[in-house]
Amino acid sequence: MQGCYVPAAKCEMSVVDRIFTRLGANDNIGDGESTFFVEMSETSAILKHSTADSLILIDELGRGTATYDGTAIAYAVSTALAEKRSRTVFSTHYHTLVDTIEHLPSVQLGHMVRIFPIY
Repeated sequence: MQGCYVPAAKCEMSVVDRIFTRLGANDNIGDGESTFFVEMSETSAILKHSTADSLILIDELGRGTATYDGTAIAYAVSTALAEKRSRTVFSTHYHTLVDTIEHLPSVQLGHMVRIFPIY
């Protein structure tokens, strides 16, 4: 048995084989790797190693490049993950992306709204 003790009387959760994240903006200038390079390398690893039983969190993919190119990258990755049927939370600021993937049967769209006022 692997894992850690959870002090709970009951727990229901779905099992995932791996959790992948592509969040934030990181570079590795010491090795000559730009933010965009690191983002694409991490995304490539997600596409290569994820399964239908994976949980994937991706935030603002393609933001480090031109809008047209970023939208194309986000579209290609989101449709690949939809075909794989991985459980994915994919946040984006590319509004046209929403229009192109909303018809996919495995995609459920959501919209974040502010509940509390910002003072």
